[in-house]
Amino acid sequence: MIYYTPAHRRTLKLFKTPFDNTLDPENRWVRMAEVVPWDRMASVFHLSMSKSRGRGSIDLRVVMGALLVKHLQGLSDEDTVLCIQENIYVQYFVGLPCFQKNPVFVPSLFVEIRKRLGHKGVAKLNEMMFQQAVELRAIKHRRKPSKRVKDNHQGEDGQAGGTRVKHKPSQAELFDIYPTEDAINQESLESVNPGQELQEEPEVENRGTLKLDATVAPQHIGYPVDTKLLNQARESSEDLIDKLYTEAELWSTKPRTYRRSARKAYLAFAKNRRPSKKQIRKAKGQQLRYLRRNLHTLGTMLELLEKQGLKPSWSALDWRRFWVLQELFRQQDIMHRDGRRQIDGRIVSVSQPYVRPIKRGKAGKDTEFGAKINVSETEGFVRIDQISFDNFNEGIYLQQQVEGYRAFFGYYPEVVLADQIYMNRENRNYLKERNIRHTGKPLGRPAEISPQEKSRNRLEQNKRSEIEGKFGQGKSKYGLDNIKTRLANTSMAYIGLIFLAMNVVKLSKALFSLLFWRIYTILQHVWDDQFLLQYKPIIPETIFEPYSDRYTYCHE
Repeated sequence: MIYYTPAHRRTLKLFKTPFDNTLDPENRWVRMAEVVPWDRMASVFHLSMSKSRGRGSIDLRVVMGALLVKHLQGLSDEDTVLCIQENIYVQYFVGLPCFQKNPVFVPSLFVEIRKRLGHKGVAKLNEMMFQQAVELRAIKHRRKPSKRVKDNHQGEDGQAGGTRVKHKPSQAELFDIYPTEDAINQESLESVNPGQELQEEPEVENRGTLKLDATVAPQHIGYPVDTKLLNQARESSEDLIDKLYTEAELWSTKPRTYRRSARKAYLAFAKNRRPSKKQIRKAKGQQLRYLRRNLHTLGTMLELLEKQGLKPSWSALDWRRFWVLQELFRQQDIMHRDGRRQIDGRIVSVSQPYVRPIKRGKAGKDTEFGAKINVSETEGFVRIDQISFDNFNEGIYLQQQVEGYRAFFGYYPEVVLADQIYMNRENRNYLKERNIRHTGKPLGRPAEISPQEKSRNRLEQNKRSEIEGKFGQGKSKYGLDNIKTRLANTSMAYIGLIFLAMNVVKLSKALFSLLFWRIYTILQHVWDDQFLLQYKPIIPETIFEPYSDRYTYCHE
């Protein structure tokens, strides 16, 4: 049986809209709007804004909601504005009072928002999301260690061992991942009244599981083949020469660049499917010589302008390109003359010179080009502890990550799940002193353990793959494998917002799977309806006048 509705029976005038009904409280956008700490997150934007100067800003709730919508859906800046404009549930999520047909703001505002936030501002937003998860008991570390931990960590008096924490972080310290020792000692002194003897606080057992791992978020750039990179640099240098030639009448003829010959030589090489090493070296040498000539021409032209007392009308971007071209030529010339394939601070993109090659040694992706991030995860919630475009050894930051865990939750983790690169001798001794278990392979000759113990260790080690699943989720759904922002600070902010969106989804699913939270939200919506029915007749109509031209579907 076939069902089909003719096109003439589906017109815009005949389409029925649900605007007379209330929104579904079970919708995912309604659920997520209930769990995000909007008021706290708005305080992060206040730090970079003035209350008395400048033009009035767009509602910060709309700005924060639009950022989350963008990364929850994996959309571009333009598509995000269209998504908000077309979806009534998304408009509720971003905080609009009613449905509107006009765009909330221009898409280019996303760039300015990312510049203002930076990776530090996004880190504060994610810390507030962690705090929200703790307060709503979405993160519930078990209070007592398992029986196996008690047996393995017996104290001298026969009691179960554990880390003794004599300091509980204050509310202000929750936003500082790694508080200083002086701040901890100062708070301990201020908490004691004058004349009162110091008393030790109750001992706190280790609780929870901390998973650590690192990955790379690749930038949206082409694979940096040396000949292709030199060809792009040559073309960029020709563009700078053209700008200098047209702005001043100091040259009778245009400086020779041999651009046609250079382009012809590059295309002849690029058409070879499998060029030999001799052909590759010859093509690189040709492009290097063309680039050297262009850079020498630029230097001569700039000197002549300086002698005449003139300043080139280059923008800051042009001067930045000129510096990048000189550094790129220096690196490529050294590698070409010495027959090397590596050099410190290697530039792999003319437009994004801050990107560095990150050697990972994995099958299929031996080298990646983007920011390396060191991530910690507990009960499905993730946060970025370190991020850099330069390669680093993530193992040296284990102690810092564990101390950040203690500073936030008030106790050390019971177990740390991490790769072998984290398990050096210094980190092993650090974890042993604090009675923190780990699943690293023991050093030296392996000890004989029972099959039950071996099975437990294997299960714990398998739990470490959960953080790998977070990386896969971010790269396959949220765009973590293709960062399209152009600046270093906006790229870091973009990566942090992806993890923030993943935590929002995790918190929403964790809470609405609980019965008490579902009952609470239903009662809240019922109370809101009764409040509107009781007090809306006495609300002045002038409140809605400023929105009359924007919110065309408001029902009074």
